[in-house]
Amino acid sequence: MPVWMYNGFTETADGEPVQGSEISPIRMSFGAGFELRFTERLSFEPQGWLFRQEYVALDAYDKTVPTQIETGNQVGDIANTVGLALSVPLVYTYSPEWAQNWEFHGSVGLSLIYRIPVRRIDGSDAAPVGRYWIAGRFIYPDMGVAADYRFSDRIQVGAGLTWYIPFYNAWGRAEDTPFLDETMLRYGLRVRWYTTRNE
Repeated sequence: MPVWMYNGFTETADGEPVQGSEISPIRMSFGAGFELRFTERLSFEPQGWLFRQEYVALDAYDKTVPTQIETGNQVGDIANTVGLALSVPLVYTYSPEWAQNWEFHGSVGLSLIYRIPVRRIDGSDAAPVGRYWIAGRFIYPDMGVAADYRFSDRIQVGAGLTWYIPFYNAWGRAEDTPFLDETMLRYGLRVRWYTTRNE
């Protein structure tokens, strides 16, 4: 599923462009989860997913932002990171009589999204990138919607959209950035497979 990451620090408060800061990137993510159903309509759906992104810890600002390998280390230390997301949403499922074989879902939950430096770039030190994200900047409440179509007793195919809200910005903004800086939208297709018959 593609992930769109909002970068709210591409220019300063004076309108000057921030060198090395990439316009809100879109990355592919891959993940899996399982369902713990409590009632016909309520369930927990723990899940984990991964994505990759380059970040630069800017020398001129107290900020780490998405970047590209081509930027080089002249603006700060660059590291290739793997984003590891762990989510526990509470899901409400609605199966209307007027839409046979369809299920519609709404969810709210909490995600922890860690950016883990896995490779330094162009001789950079990866530690500044890691320190920035581990300093509480991984807490994301989330909300989502999805729809699934039942192809068989065991398989459903559908699509979903989840919004991850960077709650840590309530206390962790060092530069003049919007509250939604580093918000994420994850969207795309999904497959649900049931180990027992879905009656």
